[in-house]
Amino acid sequence: PLSRYPPLINDISFWLPSEAYSKNDFYELARTIGGDLIEKVVLLDEFTHPKTKKVSHCYRIVYRHPERTLTQNEVHRIHQAIEESAVRELGVEGRF
Repeated sequence: PLSRYPPLINDISFWLPSEAYSKNDFYELARTIGGDLIEKVVLLDEFTHPKTKKVSHCYRIVYRHPERTLTQNEVHRIHQAIEESAVRELGVEGRF
């Protein structure tokens, strides 16, 4: 069942590495860090730079606690940990 408490929505975008990248790896990384506080992770946009041919992904992460309202400050810490881990573990270049 979905929580009756309001969601907090944060987007994250980054340039993909030149080597193999799987969006499932990002989904798994986000859920590992955010746990039950992440209700949904969706690929919102994919952009290819016309000159450099670099590809960028933008994901929307919906945070929601099942038993209380989350604060933006709480979510910001989790979101920042996801950003840092994506750079470190997936080799992406952050656009945040």
